[in-house]
Amino acid sequence: MAKSSASSKLARRVGFTLVELLVVIAIIGILVGLLLPAVQQAREAARRMQCVNQLKQMGLAWHNHTDTYNAFPTAGYVDRTFVSYENGRPGALDKQAAGWAFQILPFLEAGNIHSGQPGGTDIESAKLAMQTPIPGYYCPTRRSAEANPKNATPWCLGPNRQAFSGLESFARAQTDYAAANQDGTGVLSRNWSGSCSSGAPQRKLNTFASVIDGTSNTLMIGEKRINRARIGETQVGDNYGYTAGWDSTTDTTQETIRRTTLNPLPDTPTGDGENRFGSSHPGGFNSVLVDGSVRFIPFTVDLNVFRRLGDMADGEVVELP
Repeated sequence: MAKSSASSKLARRVGFTLVELLVVIAIIGILVGLLLPAVQQAREAARRMQCVNQLKQMGLAWHNHTDTYNAFPTAGYVDRTFVSYENGRPGALDKQAAGWAFQILPFLEAGNIHSGQPGGTDIESAKLAMQTPIPGYYCPTRRSAEANPKNATPWCLGPNRQAFSGLESFARAQTDYAAANQDGTGVLSRNWSGSCSSGAPQRKLNTFASVIDGTSNTLMIGEKRINRARIGETQVGDNYGYTAGWDSTTDTTQETIRRTTLNPLPDTPTGDGENRFGSSHPGGFNSVLVDGSVRFIPFTVDLNVFRRLGDMADGEVVELP
């Protein structure tokens, strides 16, 4: 009988008590709380490395463009311009109204977008290029490769680089990267004089010889700051797309140009990017120098050092932290 009673008590002891269950749940919660930040940091490290690799490819494409055309890609003409095609062929250097990000496409394995739409008109080729997202132009920490929704925009120049008046409604592919320039002292040449309604192309080109301060002391391309809360909407500095040129009337509406006379900042939830470099990464943004090396520049960088980094010929020594 005693043995049977002991077996009965043992049988009733199957399962957890409420206290034991609560202790287990608490332990699991603590472990998740400890592991989740580490997992998030690992994911951000992977995304940041992909961003670094994309910038490295852009730097190599910039070099290959320079070897092919004996000149850096240019800033283009104006922001509201169609990509320049003539009889189905894309223009180059001073014959191309679109900016640097379009001009280096053949060297980023995107020559099919650069070449235009087979059998299409010049304006069809321009629209195809302008609305096709280039995956390497989007930082994975910030967003995926998608074109902004359609809206009606008055364009300044047609695909033949002649005045174009009218509203065109089609999606535009964006970019999270911008080249460095400030008042004509950076690596990009402004090969357009005037505005949408006036002016004419100029043949002003930069080369490696133009970088008097040294290729390892001059910023070429970096991540640009935007309003992350308004991704996919129209916002200043992230509207006309990666093919946009450099507006010669204002430096506050640039798509593919950023200033080093303004300190870099993290993405903002209000307003716009303010023509600054920046990113969605914690602590700073990725950039590529003219020598092709990729550097992480902290948001706390001294503004005077940052200004020197964006000036290719001021004769001042730069030491990045």
